[in-house]
Amino acid sequence: MVDTYFSLVIWTDDTDMDYFKDCLESIDEQEYREFELYILDNNPSNAIESTIKEFFPDIVDKVHYRRLKKKSGGAYAYNIGAHFAEGDYLVYLNQHDRLSVGTLSSLNEKIENLSNKECIIYTDHDEIIGKDRRNPHFKPDFNRELFWQINYIGEFICLSKALYKSLGEFNEKAKEAYIYEYLLRASSKKEPIEHIPSLIYHKRTSDKPMTKEERQQANYYCKEHMALAISYLSKNGIIATGRVDASLKKWHLNYDESSFRRFGGDYMFLKDDKVKLYTRNNVKRLYAYLKQPDVAVVGARFIDRGFTLDNVGYIFDSDGAWYSAFHGQRIFRDSYEGLASMARDTAMVDCGCCLIDAKVYRMLHGFDTRLSGQDAMFDFCLRARDRGFRTVVVPKVIARWKEKSIITSSESHEILMEKHGEKIELGDGLYNKNLPMGLENYILPGTQGEN
Repeated sequence: MVDTYFSLVIWTDDTDMDYFKDCLESIDEQEYREFELYILDNNPSNAIESTIKEFFPDIVDKVHYRRLKKKSGGAYAYNIGAHFAEGDYLVYLNQHDRLSVGTLSSLNEKIENLSNKECIIYTDHDEIIGKDRRNPHFKPDFNRELFWQINYIGEFICLSKALYKSLGEFNEKAKEAYIYEYLLRASSKKEPIEHIPSLIYHKRTSDKPMTKEERQQANYYCKEHMALAISYLSKNGIIATGRVDASLKKWHLNYDESSFRRFGGDYMFLKDDKVKLYTRNNVKRLYAYLKQPDVAVVGARFIDRGFTLDNVGYIFDSDGAWYSAFHGQRIFRDSYEGLASMARDTAMVDCGCCLIDAKVYRMLHGFDTRLSGQDAMFDFCLRARDRGFRTVVVPKVIARWKEKSIITSSESHEILMEKHGEKIELGDGLYNKNLPMGLENYILPGTQGEN
């Protein structure tokens, strides 16, 4: 095994010294020792440099300290760090956050197992509030549709130095969204964005109500991210408008529907006679998502009796069994990470109501007639994904089965596993393995009774 050499890059500005010491302590405790630390300092005093020498002598030989002469923001500091860094990979982290003792070990192990090592890696994270770790954020593998609406990846990334040289510098015009813009740039060029489903990063935050100034900053954060998402969508020929969510953590995009033509030959609308639609202009709404050049299938959210969800897409396990996402959860209660109300990439949608790209349908020679029920849709979505296409569920299109009679046979399942067994055994990357598998999915363990 060849050890990877990491360059940890931290930008310090308006630094809380107690939190910064905590961050340094977590770096000092790393099991994996092949790293250097670059600190780019925008504070007016020399407290950062003094703290390193006084409190952390064990890592002082690994630290490169540079006082920045001008305050040009985080992107500028990150570019300076990348310029001087000698590591194979750049690891960007916030000055007040913490790493687990095995963070660099996990990154090194992930890199060793990748065929394409010129990539970006992100991880799950939780939050440090006071002295407690709370609110685990278990994330999917890269989910393009979800990423258009929220920076669920966050600010902690590990970036191949070779890929940095290829993609170019961070955009210094971006005040808050320079990491987000970099990820958008990488995904638009189909560069690999990899995920470690483990809580090895701990983000410092607070549970106190936001001040007026903090709300303004959060609003600006969302607006800048949203503007970048809209800009990148427009490069793919998708016109969108947006608004910031009241939570000030995400934003809502509305795709332009004006190009929709009823009975157009570029799409196929499938709807079972036993399915009732509760929203208007459903095909039009679905088509707005299907217009994206890498989308093959778009489906609806299905509700059930008692103001509960039937499914918002599907997930699958390593045995090929598929489960209704968010099944049984209350419609009017917020779901895990708000995902039940956000359009996102999913393994499969409900075959009772969906829109399919006609050219993809012809390319894949339609559904496999040997398969029955939902397995036929699962197979189609898997084959589409093999060709680089996505399946998207759109929660604002609402449907309900009047009488659900879709039956999947055991023979069908055997054929499905013969065709896709190796891939299915790897699991559903769009669903985090740390969350429960089965019908009680997208619920944090130990919180089932809260619904």
